[in-house]
Amino acid sequence: MTEILLLSGLFGILSCDTVVAGQFMYSRPLIAGPLAGLYLGNPYVGFIAGLCVELIWIRIIPIGDSIPPDSTLTAVLATAAASAAVRNFGLDNLSAVALALAAAVPCGIVFKMVEIKSRSSNSKKVDKVKGNIIRGDFGSVDRETFYAVVRKFFISAAFFLIVYALVTALPASYWQILAVTGCPKTIMNFVYILCFAQLFEMFLTWK
Repeated sequence: MTEILLLSGLFGILSCDTVVAGQFMYSRPLIAGPLAGLYLGNPYVGFIAGLCVELIWIRIIPIGDSIPPDSTLTAVLATAAASAAVRNFGLDNLSAVALALAAAVPCGIVFKMVEIKSRSSNSKKVDKVKGNIIRGDFGSVDRETFYAVVRKFFISAAFFLIVYALVTALPASYWQILAVTGCPKTIMNFVYILCFAQLFEMFLTWK
């Protein structure tokens, strides 16, 4: 339990890096996934999950006020769920990642809605800050920025704990699906093809 609590804290920090603080690109799936995997003792799973998530949504760019699905959550959650499946059900890495991605991608889309609500709440405080500045309270800018970072951290960490509990609560029959088909490597290769197809199609249609 302590391991997952610390991982949720790591995700909270990485989630803040997306917009509200830092923006050092540590939140990119290709970095966040391996970081989570390294912490969980399976960096290979983290790399594969991060690579797939990076390519799945590589064409979706946050321009202006548009908010894409949360790729950081998807990568970290997929890594954590896959690592748990490998440990608890004896799955091979590829099968675990494929099934974890199938469960994590919808969570990334749901977290986008949470992010929209959070940013909307933050924007409502702008008028309050403007009023404080007019009254000479220039420190209110720093305070509200700090509070926004803290809120982002705790909301992200709490959401991760909830979806991790839901994904890892999936029955053993779900995690054994690819074992029944007998072709986990073939299915994962198909996932790779779909992911890289996104990248190639983007370059082909680039103007």
